[in-house]
Amino acid sequence: MRGCTPIAVLALTALACPALALDVTFTGNVLNTCSIALATPGVMALSSDGKILATNNGGIAVPATVNVLSIGVNSLSLAPPTLDDFPDEYTPGGETMELSTSGLLSNPIFTSLGIDGIIGLLPLTNLLVDLKITNPDGFAQGLYTAKSVLTCS
Repeated sequence: MRGCTPIAVLALTALACPALALDVTFTGNVLNTCSIALATPGVMALSSDGKILATNNGGIAVPATVNVLSIGVNSLSLAPPTLDDFPDEYTPGGETMELSTSGLLSNPIFTSLGIDGIIGLLPLTNLLVDLKITNPDGFAQGLYTAKSVLTCS
């Protein structure tokens, strides 16, 4: 049996199987992305003088907690608060509604104008939102519901 010499095998391989090359490429596109979710709603409590209903009055009162995740540069906007529901015995119009925030986008001074800010790359982060409704005439007994719309874009 006649065998191939190593030089003949090498020569045949070079002619029959040319070397191949291939670029292995990777692409990625980072888009501004923002995710927000209400982790816990706020709970308001009445002050001892009966004139302030707020999430920072102690006891059962707690701020709302919002989870925020941001990729890229995004704008957070918390609209001025509104009183959505109240007891029939309450006459709206004399109250002042204000918000403050802590944690992400810290704005510790209460404002009725809403709160805006720019955020960058963030892992899951908490935004705490306090709400305060002040009425010099006080509040009727019953359930009150207020809200502020948070947008992230």
